[in-house]
Amino acid sequence: MNLARIGGPASRRGQVRTVALRVVALALLLLLALVGALTMRTLNRLPDTTLFLVRDEGTTMTLEPVHRRLRPSDPLDGARAAVAALARGPEPDEAARGLSSEVPSATSVLSAAWRGEVLVVDLSAEVVSGGGSASMIGRLAQLTYTLTQPSAVASVELRVEGELLDAWGGEGVMVAFPWRRPAGGWPRW
Repeated sequence: MNLARIGGPASRRGQVRTVALRVVALALLLLLALVGALTMRTLNRLPDTTLFLVRDEGTTMTLEPVHRRLRPSDPLDGARAAVAALARGPEPDEAARGLSSEVPSATSVLSAAWRGEVLVVDLSAEVVSGGGSASMIGRLAQLTYTLTQPSAVASVELRVEGELLDAWGGEGVMVAFPWRRPAGGWPRW
């Protein structure tokens, strides 16, 4: 065996090359971890729900979609989160753009369940309190458009304290359920 060759220049170049490859591999792993963390952070900020708020145009009212991050785990959880968001009303920037919610702030979802392709949502009595016919029509439109926006929801049936009402509010806005979102643009009332 030639002891002069052990630890010679060729061996040192090999060691340097090995260290350099390890440093490059570590740098690539750190870069991938950073890209993964930034991707997850970005995905967690993207909206996953469309809510419909009301825009008062003077002589008429209409709906306007806004996007929120509610993180529902399924359509039933999504119904609860969406109604709660409608009851909270617009974010400050949305309110500054003239948007509002006709859904009373004390409204809550008592239950949500599937009956075939119909999403049945039982709401607290606050949903039919106060306001006039324009407010009731706005509430129904907001709830219907918001709750039927996931593709799995063909139509929605709204109940109040377990009862299926044929008239909403003191003005007696007549309703027939289940409601389906009409094709075309947003409703005007």
